[in-house]
Amino acid sequence: MYSSINASSNRRSVRKRTTPKAHFIPVQPAGLENIEVNLTRRERFVNYCRIFYHCLRRVLFGVSDGYDGDFEDFDVQVIHYKPSNLDDLCQLTHYSREEIRMIYRGFKQECPAGIVDEERFRELYCQFFPLGDASPYAKFVFSTFDQDEDGHVTFDQFIIGMSLLARGTLTQKLQWVFNLYDLNGTGKVSRANMKEILMAMHLMLGSHSQPCIDEQSINTQIDQIFAKLDLDADGSITFAEFTEACQNDPQIVSVFGKFDTVISS
Repeated sequence: MYSSINASSNRRSVRKRTTPKAHFIPVQPAGLENIEVNLTRRERFVNYCRIFYHCLRRVLFGVSDGYDGDFEDFDVQVIHYKPSNLDDLCQLTHYSREEIRMIYRGFKQECPAGIVDEERFRELYCQFFPLGDASPYAKFVFSTFDQDEDGHVTFDQFIIGMSLLARGTLTQKLQWVFNLYDLNGTGKVSRANMKEILMAMHLMLGSHSQPCIDEQSINTQIDQIFAKLDLDADGSITFAEFTEACQNDPQIVSVFGKFDTVISS
């Protein structure tokens, strides 16, 4: 599933997928392992009907039909996600076994099912920017983590992305950021892409955004960025252009260097 930790530039679109969401129920894993059992649509529907009937009897008549035990079994049966084990994650990331355990504990505390959907991701992300609206920007970040575009970010996807940003090479970090800007997955960042990103950034910062949001200031910022990054002046920025311009800018290199952190208890 994760044959390479370099994200592909054509991996996704920000358009919302129409496939139905899977159902994930939290379970306490042994180490980093979860139970994985798939039910057919008919079996899931039958179980939901049984649960509804059971709850209706409890509410209307105050009696139990002995179904409580079956209900608990059903909760475990609809698990669909099985995270990789520690050894695999150590190979896929730049983290140690102890660091992965620490990150996993924090992830499970906020996302007990060991997986997070876009709505919950936005809620968590917005907590860091209380003075603005971080929802649009959080959507772009979520899409970059959600490599298989199934509407969920697994712990594997989350920690691999974080590892790239914190411990990856400069090229890997630049690739991750470029993928964030490449909203359509075309391998190029257009002026329209850049405008969406800048608007989302300004909304996220709220009253702290400088300069203030208006059409003219946004277009001015886009002109400045493209003058620096669009080396062949064709109206779009490729990853090669993005990498070359950033690597030759000491300030940008310094900023990415600050991502190299050591996680300690």
